[in-house]
Amino acid sequence: VRGDLIGLKIGDVVPADCILVGPDMKQNCEIDQAALTGESLPVIKYTHERLLMGSVVKRGEQDAVVTATGPRTFFGKAAGMINSVESTGRFQQILFRITLGLLGVSLVMCL
Repeated sequence: VRGDLIGLKIGDVVPADCILVGPDMKQNCEIDQAALTGESLPVIKYTHERLLMGSVVKRGEQDAVVTATGPRTFFGKAAGMINSVESTGRFQQILFRITLGLLGVSLVMCL
């Protein structure tokens, strides 16, 4: 739920988009976001920086406040954009034409 305080530690998967909080601005966590952003190495995130749902804590422990859940997260928005695209690929169009041609030939042979 937006506004919830969560504790993150090594090995945890971030459950929602959130912002790191804490009394020390230099406190940090090393976060692996490879599945979301394609970055090959973990990135260092400091207090008041944003974490993305699905990233993994590789080093450090810190609290965070949830800012977005479900379809309002970075991951949810990306999935929504992919879901909204309704186009047929070239291969699918070719197979459809072949199927129609074979159907036409079979109807002519039946008569």
